[in-house]
Amino acid sequence: MAFSNRTNARDEMQMLTFSLDNVLYGVNVSQVREVKNFEGVTPVPYAPAYVRGVTNLRGEVIPVIDLRKRFGMNDSKNENNNIMIIVQDKHPVGIVVDAVMEVLTLPKTDIDTNTDSLIVDKSEAVLGVAKHDKELIILLDLLRVACKDGLTLTGNQKGFQIKTEKQQTP
Repeated sequence: MAFSNRTNARDEMQMLTFSLDNVLYGVNVSQVREVKNFEGVTPVPYAPAYVRGVTNLRGEVIPVIDLRKRFGMNDSKNENNNIMIIVQDKHPVGIVVDAVMEVLTLPKTDIDTNTDSLIVDKSEAVLGVAKHDKELIILLDLLRVACKDGLTLTGNQKGFQIKTEKQQTP
């Protein structure tokens, strides 16, 4: 009888890794539609501080969230940031990160989903911690990051709206 070296897909997770402030993060590859280099972003008045603005993605205007600001970190001095494009309710959203690293396939035995030890609210976007080589990777749910605090990003080819539960007024 021959044995296969292939791991059952249910026993592993494929994740895209990226860095923020020299910390490694990972997201399920199914949440990321594409990665592009950071290009011009137009600021939007009265948007939450973590909304960097909007950008043009092949003729479609999409909102861009700065993950550093979302997490309360200082601004990056890096001018070569990447934008990961995710889709929230059929609408693309850009997420700015310092650098996209690589796609990893890790066995689920290397992933600790017990977030009790992470001192975070269970409703937060942290899904767990993965161990890879000698590094720890914080696993995130980018959709929860984008939608935290009631943030809603809706739009079509003519425009979009950025709403929060606590709507800011001029």
